[in-house]
Amino acid sequence: MQTYSYSAFGLTLTSELACPFLFPAQPDRPVDVHIRMGSVPAELDAPTAKGVLYQARPNQFLMRLDDVAAFLVSDGNEIIIERAPQATDDEVLLFLFGSAIGALLHQRGTLVMHASAIETERGAVLFVGHSGNGKSTTAAALHKRGYRILADDICPLALDDNGNPVALPGFPQLKLWADTAQKLAHETDGLRRVRPQLEKFGLLVHDEFVNQPLPLHAIYHLTNNNKKEFKLEPIEDSRRFNIILFNTYRKRFMDGLEMRADHFKLATTAGKTARMRRVTRPSAPFMLDELVELLEQDFKAD
Repeated sequence: MQTYSYSAFGLTLTSELACPFLFPAQPDRPVDVHIRMGSVPAELDAPTAKGVLYQARPNQFLMRLDDVAAFLVSDGNEIIIERAPQATDDEVLLFLFGSAIGALLHQRGTLVMHASAIETERGAVLFVGHSGNGKSTTAAALHKRGYRILADDICPLALDDNGNPVALPGFPQLKLWADTAQKLAHETDGLRRVRPQLEKFGLLVHDEFVNQPLPLHAIYHLTNNNKKEFKLEPIEDSRRFNIILFNTYRKRFMDGLEMRADHFKLATTAGKTARMRRVTRPSAPFMLDELVELLEQDFKAD
């Protein structure tokens, strides 16, 4: 079977499944992760945590999705995919570079944030919040203003050699709902649907992507209410860790993987280091231009 080499999340991956939205790996780089097709067990031996679709234990994670695929993630360096006969590549890729890669990044000891992120002159700026609060939309709007994309949906944090938090690059794609793409004047004709039945599309941003770690500068927690004005306020020290914990990608996986200690250290360091703000916007209308203007003024401020 043909094998492809790619770069994503600061890692070199080999894959038996083509991933057309990823950058090719640099030559002669050691391989960090192997992605291959194969058989996956029905259950893990002695799992320490279970959910409706997954099981986990230290260094192993199993996820089964009817009509798509089963994924076995092991030791932070291997993902085995047993795909359903009727599943499309796009459906498999959606979950491979969602929950499966998220579990692998947890296994590797990174702090996996459910966030979109951009590059600024001062470092990485992350946007977190409930689904539907505009993480990808905000990053895409700032991308239209000339900021390069660092990550969408999954943004891992790690510590550099000096113990300072850095944000690792994801891959060069923004996932946008059709109405969001329309707001941003992106035509969806010709864009790849992330899943056949969804009006959600993958916008490739290869030429406007940062494929290297950036120092962590700021984290913005996006919220909304039924008031008419915007509100931007610092997140108090006592709430910072909880904001990071709540916005950790698939945080329930960590119990089975037993990664809480690593997560606590990284979350505490990130919370102490980053500029952290809560941004509340009117729930309707979205007022995207006003939101982006407010954010840009703040992350550029002294």
